[in-house]
Parts: sequence; C-alpha cells; structure tokens
Amino acid sequence: MHARIVWGIFALPLLATVVTYWRLAPGATYNFDDTGAHGAASRVVTYLNFPVAIAAIALLLIYCRGRWAWLAGLLCLVAFVPGVVSQDDLTAAWVNAPAVIGVLLAVPLTLTANPARDAPLSTLRKVLLAVCLIWAVPWIIAMLGLYAQDVPGLGDVIRSRQPTPGEPGLASVHRGLHEGLFGAQLAASALILSSRVRLRTASSLYLSLMFVYGVMVSAQDGWHEQVVKRGWTDSSIPSVLTPKPTVAWGCVLGAALLVHWFWFRRGAGRY
Repeated sequence: MHARIVWGIFALPLLATVVTYWRLAPGATYNFDDTGAHGAASRVVTYLNFPVAIAAIALLLIYCRGRWAWLAGLLCLVAFVPGVVSQDDLTAAWVNAPAVIGVLLAVPLTLTANPARDAPLSTLRKVLLAVCLIWAVPWIIAMLGLYAQDVPGLGDVIRSRQPTPGEPGLASVHRGLHEGLFGAQLAASALILSSRVRLRTASSLYLSLMFVYGVMVSAQDGWHEQVVKRGWTDSSIPSVLTPKPTVAWGCVLGAALLVHWFWFRRGAGRY
C-alpha cells in the first residue's frame, strides 16, 4: 500500500510535467529551451533521474530482493553521478537513459511486492505530510504552468509572478518543476516508507538521509523564494542540492544519523 502511495506522489507531477512542458514556449521554464512532444519527453526523462530514481532506490531497498532488484538499483544509482543531471541545463541526454530504465524496472518490482510489514501512519507522520503538502503549494501551482496570481485568493499570499531582485527577467517562482517540490516529495516519501514494523539498517539509513535531504532542499528553495526575494532578510539557508564536502552537508549527514538512531530504525511505533 505504501509503495503505491509513493509512486503516486511522483506520478501526478509527471503527468503535469507532460502537459506543462508540452504547451509552454521554449525558454518559458527554468534552464530548459524545448517545447511540444519532444520537450515534454525530454523533461520527463530528467525528472525520472531526479528525483524519481532516488525514491526508487528506497522502494527497492524496502520491498525487493534478487538480481532484478539489484539491476534496477544500480541503474538508478547512475543518476547520482555528477553531471548526469545538471540544474544548468535540464534537457535530457543519453547519459540519463540508465536511471530511466532503472525506474521502469523498479515500478513493477515494487508494486507487486508483499506489503505485509507496512504499518499505519502515525499522527506525527500525518502532520508532517500535511506540512509538506502546504509548503509545496507554490511549486504545485508552478508545476501546472501557472503563477499564484492566476489562482484567486493565492496571489496576495504567495510571491510568484513578481520578478526576482536583480534578475528582472526571472519570476520569483518560475513556471515548471522546482527543486523545492522534489525535496517535499522525497521527504514525504521517506515519512511514508519508514512506517514499517521494522526497518533494516541500510533501509533506515537511506530513508533518514532522504528525509533530511528533502527537508533541507525544500526549506532552502521556499525560504529563498518567499522570504529572501521579498526583501525581508538577506540571510539564506545554505544549498545542499548537490552533495559537497561542506559544513551544510556535514549537518545533513549528522541530522540523518540522528533521525535513523532515534526514529526510523525503531519502526513505526507511535512516531
């Protein structure tokens, strides 16, 4: 059951991506200069690399065994190689093919697996999932190819169409996919998949890292767009989008170990 929910978290934006990147003109989305059927397919490919392949590995760790699961996982791991997905150019390339194949293998493998050890979501997990959803609202609107100002009642609350300070040609929340949405998806998926009677150590560690990483990526993007770009402060949350030997990434790893030790490894329980 949990596997189906997680795949749904990524499938709905995928469908929206097809429509948005098909209909918007070249250059209307961030670092992407294609449109039509070719443009939609290209952006779907890079989306399947990041963030979908990251979640696919978690699903495989939890639900699958055997050589096909290993093959799917190794193919998904290609998405982690530096340069395979570049935020500077989100057009698909042949180097993105292995992760796409890995994801396509992971879908049937994980959907047909036995979910017997899945546990009901705790109240804390449900509350955090609701927070992820609310926090992601600006990016859900952008994913649909709209600005918040296009939705009655939200334009006065969410900064979106207004230009980025210092970059008048870039909207504060550009149309199309956002890393902040990806972070929220990954954090939500980790919350759901960690709700098990018992997790193996490797699965708990991976989910803990996925959760903390997702929270940090989403928090940084949302803070920058909705707080810094309003001029309320110059203080930004450090970016951890790409793994690097930095203090920020050291904090991510440390926080992930704490989540593993005090929460995820203990199973669903009351938390």
